[in-house]
Amino acid sequence: MLLSRTGRLNFTRCYAAGAEFLKDVPLIKRDGEKVKANDLNNKAIILYFSSGWCGHCRLFTPKLKKWYNEAAKDENIEIVWVSRDREVQHQLDYYNKALPNVPYIPFGDKHISEFLEKYDVKTIPAAKLVNSKGEVIDQEVRNKIQAFYYFLQFLPDEGEVDAKKLAKEFRSRV
Repeated sequence: MLLSRTGRLNFTRCYAAGAEFLKDVPLIKRDGEKVKANDLNNKAIILYFSSGWCGHCRLFTPKLKKWYNEAAKDENIEIVWVSRDREVQHQLDYYNKALPNVPYIPFGDKHISEFLEKYDVKTIPAAKLVNSKGEVIDQEVRNKIQAFYYFLQFLPDEGEVDAKKLAKEFRSRV
């Protein structure tokens, strides 16, 4: 398997899934549906910090979207997008064009700057697996997904199996 060739990820079950820390955060999905923290119970949460103006984000986001659609959502993993876009229309354009239909914090909401500070996000893109209290469990999510798709180009036949395996390994921490 790909992960064993690139270094097995040893995760252990170490926290409860959920999103208590998001209870006061407004979250919206593509169809305008408001998402409540309770809707995210029993899901592993990945906070994804990115923007449409960021070149590295435009390169990584398609990989994240592919991984989410192929594996993560089936493993009860949810991405919450925290945009660094500078205008509301830029945020919406990038979301609709590049991201899967995941909850996001609306442009201008105070929680964006609070999350940037709390999670010490200095550069984007950044993806962090967090527990139900919002504590970071794994800050290397982006690097792991990036490495997965890098190595996949050399072993294309193992893609679907290992995309799900990576999702299961993230989920096993929940």
